[in-house]
Amino acid sequence: MKNFYTRKNVFILLLTCLLFIGWASTGHRIINGNVQLFLPSEMDFLSDWYSVLADHASDADYRKGSDPTEGPKHYIDLDNYAEFISNGSIAQDFDSLVAQHGYSFVMDQGILPWAIIAAYDSVRNCFIRKDWNKAMLFAADLGHYVGDAHMPLHLTKNYDGQYSNQSGIHSRFEKSMINKFSSQLIIEGKPLDNIDNLSDYIFAFIYDDYKYVDSVLDADIYARGFSNGQYNDTYYQKLWEYSSGFTKYLFNDASLKLSSLIYSAWLEAGSPNLTSVENTKNSFDDFALFQNYPNPFNPSTTIKYSIPAQIAGVGFTRPFNKKEPAAPSAANYNDGVHVSLKVYDLMGREVATLVDDLKNAGNYTVNFNAGDLPTGSRNLSSGIYFYSIRADEFVSTRKFILMK
Repeated sequence: MKNFYTRKNVFILLLTCLLFIGWASTGHRIINGNVQLFLPSEMDFLSDWYSVLADHASDADYRKGSDPTEGPKHYIDLDNYAEFISNGSIAQDFDSLVAQHGYSFVMDQGILPWAIIAAYDSVRNCFIRKDWNKAMLFAADLGHYVGDAHMPLHLTKNYDGQYSNQSGIHSRFEKSMINKFSSQLIIEGKPLDNIDNLSDYIFAFIYDDYKYVDSVLDADIYARGFSNGQYNDTYYQKLWEYSSGFTKYLFNDASLKLSSLIYSAWLEAGSPNLTSVENTKNSFDDFALFQNYPNPFNPSTTIKYSIPAQIAGVGFTRPFNKKEPAAPSAANYNDGVHVSLKVYDLMGREVATLVDDLKNAGNYTVNFNAGDLPTGSRNLSSGIYFYSIRADEFVSTRKFILMK
């Protein structure tokens, strides 16, 4: 039996290398950051989530070093189950699988499907309680696990090509290639899936994604044939050439599945609304980020936001600050609050910083000119962009369209 801790250490080592530039900061961010393309208009009240889901897309990875229970949530070695090899499936009920194979064996193979189910249940339960901040962070974790389930090498014992003389393919495929070609991973919105049975739904897309394990390995063989075994620009160009079709599908489907799961959890919770009185402690009604005008725009548009004079202390949680909040007291913003207002593209990459300063209570207007960016910035093409504000504990994001 493969020792789990050996594999866990491999993943931690990979994570240390990729912490800021790898899959965590690119692939997962793309998947989490594009749910707005799928969620229906009735959930527009969650528009504040979009940049936060992207920002927290890799929280689950960051926990691996401190939480020994986190590692097995990120993979499942389906092909170590004899019944999967013979029948194409395993028992979906965790206790039944443990009764069949033993707890140690099941944990050693990874528990990714059940991590998705647990994260889904947490999102739903937070929706029921109208605990929007926790629902948002659990949804970010949900997106991470769904993203892992759409990376084929997270679904096989040959996770790094070690059994096929292709060591290192895991990092080459999910990190190096994705970083080079992320701009070509355009997510396209589609109608949401109907989820009649949560477990069936999750296992179905995991089984479907497993089918691409051989495709990833074949892409590596194909690319090495053109690069004389060197992992150079020629190799990555050919790796992308061979794999781009199914890679684009996997990314699109991951965002679709995440959005469908969030929507289903919300429906199961009774379709609660953010304006409900029960959500007073998480409401930031006195702060505001308004829709830009004009929209669509070319090349400039106006953005307005408001900072209140003060808000009575209500014991806010602080999802973006590791420090515990002070005892509830009136927050006075007449003396200033730090405001950050930034523009992002669909990949979650920062395009421009419009505000990064202390602001007193009041109403503010900012102009964004897509044709007048700082020297060295890339030219913006027509498309969807986002502007996001953070002021104290208030976070809000809106979508706007540049149309040249």
